[in-house]
Amino acid sequence: MSSRSSRRVRGTALFAVVAAAGAMTVSSPAQAVVGDAVADGTYAFTAKLDIGEGDTKRACTGSLVDAQWILTASSCFAAAGQPAFPLPAGAPAQKTTATIGRTDLTGTGGKVVEVTELVSRSDRDLVMAKLAQPVTDIAPVLLADSAPVAGESLRAVGYGRTATSWVPDRLHAGTFDVTATGATTVAVTRDGGAICKGDAGGPALREQNGTVLLAAVHSASWQAGCFGSDETRPGAVESRTDDLTDWVTQVRGLPKDPQVASGDFNGDGKEDIAAFYDNGTGPDGKNRSSLFAFYSNGTGFAEPKRVWASTGSFSGAASKLTSGDYNGDGKDDLAVLYNSGQAADGKYATTVFTYTSNGAGFAAPKQTWASSGSFDWSKSKPVSGDFNGDGKDDLAVFYNGGQANDGKYVSLAFTFTSTGTAFNNPTTSWTSSGSFDWSKSKPVSGDFNGDGKDDLAVFYNGGQANDGKYVSLAFTFTSTGTAFNNPTTS
Repeated sequence: MSSRSSRRVRGTALFAVVAAAGAMTVSSPAQAVVGDAVADGTYAFTAKLDIGEGDTKRACTGSLVDAQWILTASSCFAAAGQPAFPLPAGAPAQKTTATIGRTDLTGTGGKVVEVTELVSRSDRDLVMAKLAQPVTDIAPVLLADSAPVAGESLRAVGYGRTATSWVPDRLHAGTFDVTATGATTVAVTRDGGAICKGDAGGPALREQNGTVLLAAVHSASWQAGCFGSDETRPGAVESRTDDLTDWVTQVRGLPKDPQVASGDFNGDGKEDIAAFYDNGTGPDGKNRSSLFAFYSNGTGFAEPKRVWASTGSFSGAASKLTSGDYNGDGKDDLAVLYNSGQAADGKYATTVFTYTSNGAGFAAPKQTWASSGSFDWSKSKPVSGDFNGDGKDDLAVFYNGGQANDGKYVSLAFTFTSTGTAFNNPTTSWTSSGSFDWSKSKPVSGDFNGDGKDDLAVFYNGGQANDGKYVSLAFTFTSTGTAFNNPTTS
């Protein structure tokens, strides 16, 4: 933050509230609030955003409001000559990375994560930016639940320019006074300081009794006193966040990382599609998941129907989906191989939950197997099939057995036969004798030889030949009814 006045973040079309003030410009790549450099580790939820590469690269600031979402100004991402909001939904037009929890940018602390998706407001200069991976060791900032009022002081934070530096390498902060509050904006000012380029999207914080709350986000500024600015008018415009708790919650809960499976779920003789969604963490801290079915009409699919949503805590990230008719009633069901964590004795716990189809939807998941020894979910790839030919689909898990002393990769197949209501404990139905790399394998099932028993097939990464061509193979493991034969190259 600088000691002079500011302009609007991106130099795009001005909003009415800004135009009324004159020619305030978007703090487009804003670059540092002229104020005091903050102590290391302070406001760790603040993110430095780098948008684009080379000569067109620009910088903004944002706030971590969820392990996988940053709230910032949409004007930071708007194309030249385009409105600051709303933005097209989806991936940012230019490569964007977020550095979170690194007060001193010359250091190595915090996390650097790429931004993969944008969800913009349509009524103000705000966007939620999704991170490629969640940041779980930095606490997100909470949103204020009441609007800033005239005379209130807010703490503005950002990585933008200062009065003396074009590209500072530290987070700065300064106190600004609220002069007016509108339906979606807040006007602020500060004698001897301003919000500069690079600060756009940064947080304006309400600090009371040791609690820090996000009250607004930097949008536009005259940039008085910022490096390279001749402006003398103090003042800036912030986008309100206090009334957006429901919207932020909705965005946090958007389905992500869907897994799909196919099967005849309603028993009409046509295969349908099921999609299992990870809906993130709810306000109560519980992990949420949901299940949608796309029923086939023979020429296409009906609109997706939500057939289940978790009521307790059920993590999509801990689930691996597969489908089969486990009770033999002619309708395919769904099963989830679930990561139940690690016990105090170091054993890995894995569970199977089954969603039985009733023809129009699915019953709530029922636990149909739980490991008694150590069974590592992260080393497991589940598939379904009637491997013993009894009319009920079973589970098979293609398992990573690690690497032997001679350097050979070990893979195994475990079969969990269905009782109709649960699964028996697994039996080892195949173990590699040569080197078979689990990480290069994608298993599927089917009755490939037409004998009434489902077999296994593995699509395998054979690497790259000397001529540069990529090599892939299919291996078939035929079922004997109780185990799998050694694979043949099919």
